[in-house]
Amino acid sequence: MTDTERLAGRTQSRASALLRSVDQRLFSGAFTPFGQTLLAAEDPQPVRPLLEVLRPESLDALLLNIYGPALMPAQRAVLVSQWSKYYFMQLIPPVVVASLVFDRHWSLALDRVSLALDARGLPSGVKLSDCERGSLGELLDDNLRPFIAALSAYGHVPGSVLWGNAGDYLESCLVRLNAVTDVSLEAGYGLLRNRTLSDGRRNPLFKAIDYVGEPARRKRLTCCLSYQVEWVGRCEHCPVQVAI
Repeated sequence: MTDTERLAGRTQSRASALLRSVDQRLFSGAFTPFGQTLLAAEDPQPVRPLLEVLRPESLDALLLNIYGPALMPAQRAVLVSQWSKYYFMQLIPPVVVASLVFDRHWSLALDRVSLALDARGLPSGVKLSDCERGSLGELLDDNLRPFIAALSAYGHVPGSVLWGNAGDYLESCLVRLNAVTDVSLEAGYGLLRNRTLSDGRRNPLFKAIDYVGEPARRKRLTCCLSYQVEWVGRCEHCPVQVAI
């Protein structure tokens, strides 16, 4: 082994140790539930590169295995919407807590994210490759935008449906987080409350969740399509629930 290779190995080991220590410090105590889907660098659980999972042939196989030939591909749009929810559940809580509470940020570009899948093919954990400084806005631009664009094109699902799924989990994460910390969550809630982003672009997460009526009832802005398949069932926060 050359000196360069030994140095590279030591550097990689130090980076892995740093990531482990960061993970352990962030997700302890009241914050433990938010980090349960984040896989440590040394976790032996098999993962697949996210870009590989998002290939049409990979998604075809996953959705067919999960939902069966009675629904796939006939109900592809509905199934893609439901599958995306599991991804957002894995990614959003650890990223939001790390960013808002501890000012820690991971590289969230699709080619830097790996995904663990359960026996059926549903996302069950995420592995993030390195730790960087940044802002919560990178969750939107580096990850959610290209992820949603890829799934929307594959499943012929309106992007607004998938953004609604992401906003649903972002809002529920912030509500849970607000109960265990006094740290300002304004940057997180701003992604849901501001019509435009800081650079003037339209905010696709704007009002993804609203509270209406008295007593207030939680309601999504866009439907996740689950009601279209009886086996999947209807979302309790469906905006078209009354009309069905």
